[in-house]
Amino acid sequence: MTPMPKPAMSERRTSWLAALVGGLGPLSLALYTPAMPELGEAFAANDAAVKLTLSVYFAGFAGAQLVSGPLADRFGRKPVTLAFMALYLAGSIGAVTTFNIELFTLYRLMQGIGAAAGMVVGRAIVRDLFVGEASARVLNLSAILLGVGPAIAPAIGGLSMLVAGWRAPLILMVLLGGVSLLLVQLLLHETRPPRADAGGMGGVMRDYASIVRHPYYVWAMLTVASAVATFYAQSTVLSFIVIGQLGYSATAFGVVMLCVSGGYVLGALGLRLAAPRWDAFRLARFGVGGLMVSTIALALSLTIFPLSLAGVAVPVAMMLFSNAFVLPGMHTASLVSFPEKAGAASALTGFTTMGMGLLASVAITPFSNPAVGLATVNLVMAALAAISYRLWLKQQANSPDAA
Repeated sequence: MTPMPKPAMSERRTSWLAALVGGLGPLSLALYTPAMPELGEAFAANDAAVKLTLSVYFAGFAGAQLVSGPLADRFGRKPVTLAFMALYLAGSIGAVTTFNIELFTLYRLMQGIGAAAGMVVGRAIVRDLFVGEASARVLNLSAILLGVGPAIAPAIGGLSMLVAGWRAPLILMVLLGGVSLLLVQLLLHETRPPRADAGGMGGVMRDYASIVRHPYYVWAMLTVASAVATFYAQSTVLSFIVIGQLGYSATAFGVVMLCVSGGYVLGALGLRLAAPRWDAFRLARFGVGGLMVSTIALALSLTIFPLSLAGVAVPVAMMLFSNAFVLPGMHTASLVSFPEKAGAASALTGFTTMGMGLLASVAITPFSNPAVGLATVNLVMAALAAISYRLWLKQQANSPDAA
């Protein structure tokens, strides 16, 4: 429960590396969304087939985290990250070169699996080196850095399509995968604690069973997963609303997402300024409240008032702003009790988060109007985040793990 007397990496370096390896998945999602409406035409596929390419990415990203976390505990953070990033790079190259929607979907699955380890290891190396407020501080700086990439990625993806069409964002993913692989090899130090060994599949299952027996962990994890699911829900259908229903171009959509995603960056900066006065757990309450307000505003805008760009963009920006206050503190809370199982705990949180994101994106599919689907699903997820946070607060008051 105590930090290493001399951390292998500084707070700043750890923040940058956590953002680098953890950002591969969100960046790939943000780069990809502007191209989705054009994919149907390129592959002569319907909207359901195009959305499936996103769903399998979610599924691979979620499922692989359950494996990558224990592997990182057993074999080390660095080799596991490199192996998974190599798979991501292979999937990216395949996606660029294929002319078949079925193979393209398979390559998207490979990308999702390959990006999974970075998300897990990014949180685990923070827990390996820092605890308490230091951990939250590093996660917050990482969140600021991580927020910049997905904020500008849709604009970059949309603009790149002017040069090379729908394949342009995928070419950028190939470059991203190659550069990330090189930087991890050069800059990441091994941080795995000496006893962080999962002990085979039986040990993995025992670790997961012991982790989920902690209500303190479960409610923190569900708060994170439900809050993040609101982001993945809007990522699934926002391009269809802005491009398909409102009639904007892919480039314009990218610019809109650049402005909207700035809400997350502003929220992370606001949290960093507020952190010296209030702890991260207390600030998460503000974030949960803001999440409820913003999802209600989005629901009203999408279902009651005439559909407009401002009516979509402003509430979504508020939602991302609020998420920035929720995630660092609640991520720290979900890992605080497991110094020797940080990889497994991070993997379980990541799996649940992506699983909730997949559930949210799939739940929107039956709605004939994507705007109504987004309004409904996000309200449910925000309410679940608020309930989970409330139960976590109650558990914090009674649990010895709340230290």
